[in-house]
Amino acid sequence: MVNKSGPMISLDDMLVFARVVSSGSFTQAAQELGLGKARVSQIVTRLENQLGARLLNRTTRSLALTDAGQDYYQYCLQIGELAEQANQGLSEQEDEPSGFLRLATPLGGSLTTQLLSGFLQRYPKVSLDIVESDGYQNLIESRCDLAIRASSSLEDSSLYATQIGQFSDIICASPTYLDQVGEPKLAEDLLSLAWISHEIVHGDRQLSLCSPQGERRRLRLQPRVLVRSTQTLLGFLKQGLGFGIMPSFVVANELASGELVQLLPQVHQVSIPVYAVYQEKALMPRRLRCLIEHLKTQQQTF
Repeated sequence: MVNKSGPMISLDDMLVFARVVSSGSFTQAAQELGLGKARVSQIVTRLENQLGARLLNRTTRSLALTDAGQDYYQYCLQIGELAEQANQGLSEQEDEPSGFLRLATPLGGSLTTQLLSGFLQRYPKVSLDIVESDGYQNLIESRCDLAIRASSSLEDSSLYATQIGQFSDIICASPTYLDQVGEPKLAEDLLSLAWISHEIVHGDRQLSLCSPQGERRRLRLQPRVLVRSTQTLLGFLKQGLGFGIMPSFVVANELASGELVQLLPQVHQVSIPVYAVYQEKALMPRRLRCLIEHLKTQQQTF
């Protein structure tokens, strides 16, 4: 690669930079590449000087891509993937999927195993690193190839998204709790009940409701308990400590057994799409394409 205003830029330097970003540190990249940490740092600095742009913001504890660095990193990834394909010496269609994939999912528990077990059985040469978190995962910062996101609107238009399923967002409580406080008949009845809220999903200041017909209302209500994990929220509901809004697939067994009941379906029951989200790439690895195709067949899991 030639920089119009300077000397030729080494493709090897570009791949070293990509490794620093994907590994998250100069130290880890140096170990993976078999180079000294100082040498790796020199390569990235030289690359920045040749480009005339800062690619990384460095602190003693972390690295962060600049805007220019994010764009440049995508080009470096494409070059690395092209080199990998060329070195394999086989066409993508003839090659059995293999290698490593890192994916983020807020689903967790048995649903994650149901979604991915079939893929692992079908492609034994592919390894997965699964980042389970209810919080938003930035694909670049978390070094993930793919993220599963449940959302009625995707905020990042620079990403590709393939719908892989949907579920209902519903209000639930235990019969034990309802025996104590009475079953609500109207949305306003919720104001006198204990709300167990998922801070990441529903916040801590108001209860947002949406009927199947799309009628929206907001109730000013402080949660009695604020959690950041769907499983913790489920546990409090099963203990009879209040009501909460839950994904239907999480509480399916509890609803079937009667351990939990749905409340006010005419007031709040929203269909939420589930997407597989991934970065735009000129050359997507076969293993990632196979994973996306597999996830598209799993809609019944929800």
